[in-house]
Amino acid sequence: MSVSVAGQIDIAGPVGKLLHRRPLKNATVMQSFGIEPVSGDIFALQLMEGALQLPGEPSAINGATRSERGDLCLTRLSPSGSITGYMYLRGFGHGVNLGVENRNGAIWLWTETDSTPNSANPPEGFGKAVTSFEFRTGTVLDHGSSLHTPPYTPDPAARFITPTIDRSANELVLRFSLNGGTHYERYDLAKAAAGDWEPIQRLTPALPAGTFQGFASHSGVLYTWQGWGLNKVAWPGDNYLTAFEWATGTMLDRQHITAGPGLDHREPEGITVSVRNGVPHLHFGYACDPGPRTCTIMSLSAAPETDGVKVLTDWQPITLAAGVTADQNAPKGRLISIAGTTTLQLSGGVKGSFDGDAVIGTLPDALTPSMPIRANVARNNAGGYCVARVEADTDRELRLYGGRTTNVITWAQLDSFSAVWR
Repeated sequence: MSVSVAGQIDIAGPVGKLLHRRPLKNATVMQSFGIEPVSGDIFALQLMEGALQLPGEPSAINGATRSERGDLCLTRLSPSGSITGYMYLRGFGHGVNLGVENRNGAIWLWTETDSTPNSANPPEGFGKAVTSFEFRTGTVLDHGSSLHTPPYTPDPAARFITPTIDRSANELVLRFSLNGGTHYERYDLAKAAAGDWEPIQRLTPALPAGTFQGFASHSGVLYTWQGWGLNKVAWPGDNYLTAFEWATGTMLDRQHITAGPGLDHREPEGITVSVRNGVPHLHFGYACDPGPRTCTIMSLSAAPETDGVKVLTDWQPITLAAGVTADQNAPKGRLISIAGTTTLQLSGGVKGSFDGDAVIGTLPDALTPSMPIRANVARNNAGGYCVARVEADTDRELRLYGGRTTNVITWAQLDSFSAVWR
């Protein structure tokens, strides 16, 4: 465990999951995400896809033009990963970071805005100011609209400005480039929302080289996320989490992240901190699959260990497949860490008439592995066979193997299922 500051989340700790390969409103790469503190809903930013024609546009616009203009899509997902709303943001930027705020029951988003193309070929738009706006599903929001707050920049020469929210201190944190350096600056969140921009601190940490993919802040620690996807870098990739102390600028820890080894493409995108039941979680995201792109969000929990065991995801129900019923106790699963190794445990049992290999249930995202895992379980003793195999797969399905027409499985107990989860 590499923790030296009170409240620091161990970035070398065992990894769990929040979302698994979920599609967004558009088919493009997720750039960043944030989590609403009351509902737990996830908001993800991505570049607007090509060939869309929005209201007021004379024709469809290609993806390169959308990127140059800084046109974004904002998707709202439920905690279980279902799309529940969206917005389009025109002229905002690249969507590098995102803050989600609950203001007296209304959801407000903090993003970059006032997009300006960079010098890349083809050019990409990035924000040179930040703003906030209320989430209104289906809305097309343009930079300069009265529906967002007046844009703010810490300096007229600042570029690549992106925000996040530090819930532990109720602060808004901005990242921006200025005078050849990359800076992070803290503001009181409520004052910033009211248009009172008084910097609390500016930090210019010495971040090692790497492709920047997002930042988060919590309890006196600044976290950064760097790296490319596996379509550009061979396994084990170049993904790094780094932690800095706000008080001194000291690098507290830097870890090479190999979580989610089975994800296709596995492109690091987005990072945030949420607090669930009083426990902070550092979430880092991946854009997956060649297209349409999907999003996966991994998690590092600050929950304490008890007798060497750390609960990463508490017991969650498993949805049973058609024709399958619970045997005494309904099937459920959890993720725990034993000696630093993430392990999937199942409990309960199933009944049915399994005369072949069969899907017995669907796993929630939080329990779905990036590589198939399996374990032997007890079954009805018939013809001398009393053991079957259960496999948790990357498509969320839980499968039972071993049933045959000549030896039907009528029940299987899952309590013995315990397997290393990745």
